[in-house]
Amino acid sequence: MDYICTWICTDEIGEESIYPQTGERSSSQKHQNIYWRCILLFYATSKRFNKKQKHILFSNTRTLPNLDGRSVEDSLKDLEVEIRFTDFNYKTPKGYFNLFQNQFYEFSILEYIAQHNPNQDDQYLILDSDCIFTQSVESLFRSAAPKGFTSFEDDCSTDLVIHGLSRKDMKLLYEDLLGKKIDIIPGYHLGEFFLASVKNINIIYNDFMVLWPKLMERHLKGQPKFNEEAQTLSFIYFKNNFQASKSKVILKRIWTNPVFYRNVETTDVNVAIWHLPAEKTYGLSELYNELIQNQPNYGQNVPHQKYMGVVKKLLGIPNLNLKGYFKYYVLSYFRAISKRAKKILLKN
Repeated sequence: MDYICTWICTDEIGEESIYPQTGERSSSQKHQNIYWRCILLFYATSKRFNKKQKHILFSNTRTLPNLDGRSVEDSLKDLEVEIRFTDFNYKTPKGYFNLFQNQFYEFSILEYIAQHNPNQDDQYLILDSDCIFTQSVESLFRSAAPKGFTSFEDDCSTDLVIHGLSRKDMKLLYEDLLGKKIDIIPGYHLGEFFLASVKNINIIYNDFMVLWPKLMERHLKGQPKFNEEAQTLSFIYFKNNFQASKSKVILKRIWTNPVFYRNVETTDVNVAIWHLPAEKTYGLSELYNELIQNQPNYGQNVPHQKYMGVVKKLLGIPNLNLKGYFKYYVLSYFRAISKRAKKILLKN
């Protein structure tokens, strides 16, 4: 059996970390609702194309909210999504790293799978919730099956520092942890994508259990350590010689912001899974309104040509939606001014 999954790990008051793309406290319901909308959109777009696979949501919270007049739990049932609750067992201590601390929740997911699924050939595709599907990923599961693994690497330079480490820094850290010199600068695997068989999930999780106390010790000593799950997984993949795929048609992290960074290409319309980290509060929200709010059956019956037309228009792929972005930035500007004015008034 093949599984398509995403997850939500909610932060409690006092345990927040920084999520720059939402602009909200991560413990707030407003912040969490942004992700709940992404989750429903994720499954609605996947179910259009992936009928054979089972869909699972992993969550550390048993309190599912009402969203836009409807229970999220009921919506997930309509979409035939099974919910698996598991605690967040690998929380980093205060001061470990200030960004995206709940990314280590992925290892609680792997722990759950390792402990509950004895079928070694079953495969789990685990994606960030700000992804949508534009076609079936049946071929992805088939191509991964012989080795029980597929991943993708960021094409970043060896000097670019991402979440506190460059690839050159990672090489030194790998050497320290492995107790030997390595002759290449390792790749940095994309953390929003995970695909492995249960057999390999057991290998990855068991290696993590050996690594986790070492990361905590290094933190206490002020030594370099892996700050998030992608760096951690990259090391485990390297240790086990799990190789990244070179395919360019399965997944892309698409940055759509025309002011700060935009890497959109005309060929992106042929990519099966779009990861859209800059669109949580704009394009994905608009697409949620169009498919989840304004269409019956979560947009499942929308013809493919119309579906792709709406997706491309609202997300600005491949052509920028100038009218939509102008509206978005004007509203963002006035919201920022309003927040600043409120702070000034409160201080006075």
